[in-house]
Amino acid sequence: MDKEEYLTALGKKTALSAGLAAYINYVLIAEQFSAKQVLRLDQIRINPTTMILKGSARLYLETEYREEHTLLFYQHHDFLSIGPEMRLHPESALFIEFLEDSELCLVPDNHLANLYKLFPEFPQVQSGHDQTFKQILFNHHISLSVLSGFQRYSRFLSEYKQIAMVCEQKKIASFLGMDPKTLSRLRGKPNRK
Repeated sequence: MDKEEYLTALGKKTALSAGLAAYINYVLIAEQFSAKQVLRLDQIRINPTTMILKGSARLYLETEYREEHTLLFYQHHDFLSIGPEMRLHPESALFIEFLEDSELCLVPDNHLANLYKLFPEFPQVQSGHDQTFKQILFNHHISLSVLSGFQRYSRFLSEYKQIAMVCEQKKIASFLGMDPKTLSRLRGKPNRK
């Protein structure tokens, strides 16, 4: 586990004080997950400090009819700014699938209260990560609304190169809001200028 990488990513928007960095460095833990491992979101330890240090993951919704809808992809150095307390339709559930061998870093839950109580800058740090998460969701929603299928796929390839190599096409198609056959045709289309 590279604690310096984690601290650098955590303090990207708001600088961490020496005390906060030292405290997090002391209590930080890592959890390993294997490729293709799927967990229900309430079965995994996720809190506002959870970051993918290595690997990638897919967040998806499973409906009562066992249909999967990909909501978001996470790459290394992304914070999983989503919690198991999310309220959903009673028959649906959120899952996370690790697309390759992955490592999550986080501050254990029993230390979170101390972060808020002892370090006045931590709420700002957390707010910055929440804002980034909301911006990603907003941008994705806009791209689903205004971009063509080809434009969405091109943007996906530029933003998620590694995920495009390790994830099944039907899951990518779900994320892009298109039929898998349409995505297959787009992938086979030569790039003309």
